[in-house]
Amino acid sequence: MMNNRVFIFVILCFQLAFSQNLVLNPSFEEHKTCPRLIGGFNHNALDWSTPNFGSTDYFNACSQEVGETNFFGKQSARTGKGFAGMYVMAPDNYREYVQGQLSKPLLIGKTYTMTFYISLAENCSHAIRDLGVLFLKEPFKQNSDKLLNLNEVLNEVSDSYFVLINSQSHYIEKTGWEKITFEYTAKGFESNFIIGNFDKNSKVSKIKMRSTKDPDASYYYIDDVSIESLYSETVSYSKSQTIENDQVLQNDKVYTLQNVLFDFDKHELLESSKAELNQLYKYLNANKRLQIEIYGHTDDVGTQKRNDELSLLRAKEVALFLISKGLRPERITATGYGNKFPVANNDTQEGRALNRRVEFKLIFK
Repeated sequence: MMNNRVFIFVILCFQLAFSQNLVLNPSFEEHKTCPRLIGGFNHNALDWSTPNFGSTDYFNACSQEVGETNFFGKQSARTGKGFAGMYVMAPDNYREYVQGQLSKPLLIGKTYTMTFYISLAENCSHAIRDLGVLFLKEPFKQNSDKLLNLNEVLNEVSDSYFVLINSQSHYIEKTGWEKITFEYTAKGFESNFIIGNFDKNSKVSKIKMRSTKDPDASYYYIDDVSIESLYSETVSYSKSQTIENDQVLQNDKVYTLQNVLFDFDKHELLESSKAELNQLYKYLNANKRLQIEIYGHTDDVGTQKRNDELSLLRAKEVALFLISKGLRPERITATGYGNKFPVANNDTQEGRALNRRVEFKLIFK
């Protein structure tokens, strides 16, 4: 007899197209030693560094001195035991950053999603919203503990590109972790990146959170940094897979429904598509804390307006099928991307057929 917590997910010729996190040591788990003093990020967190002389902090639950209770209050890692902390605003334009590395350079013209999580330290005075990411070919180092002068860096370093994260509100979450994510089209050189605040104190958009005897400052913890492509290699599973602890499909990964294809300029599901969707429904029904995002795509024949409309109809068609089987509508979102993200050459009939597809991503709530 199998344990009740073990489910069998039969996938017949079902190919999973998944994306890989390119950030090395993304959750700050790998470290040289258990930290004993604050400010040890640059020398302790493997595959990470600081781009200036600012003393970014490394925290790990393995330490009593620099663990979950620290000089700014109490915080646990979002996942695992390790996480980082940095001043994003401090007197005299003092700044701290985290500088990460990628396992391989980003591919020119390819779209990636960057995500990381932050939490405002409970005892600091201010929250801000001016965070950005500087992409670089090589690691950067400044012989100062001050704000990185963005214009100087961009002028001095030929292979560099800055993204200001567009936030409509200040990052005020203290008890939990706030997700920051954006899409980025690669220039082709990106092998390193820096996360932090690149604005002077006088220009920073900030709100006061509490009164303190200390000078005005803003300090955030950061964890779980990822840069992933929407489309990556395809891995085939041709036999039954065992799902332990209610999981086999990875969360936050994009999967392609290989047998859910469409006739030209049509959005109706073919009968051959339903067996695969039945398997997907069974998985979602067995894992009730999962939500699903469905993405529709088209080939490049026709107008952009029609392709946008058609891709959304295809995504909704899959959503309606799952709802008809019994999945609650609030667990599903459907989006159409038109012909923006082809996976095959649109110059051939076979390539266009592959581009008329539907993908999905599972989100754990």
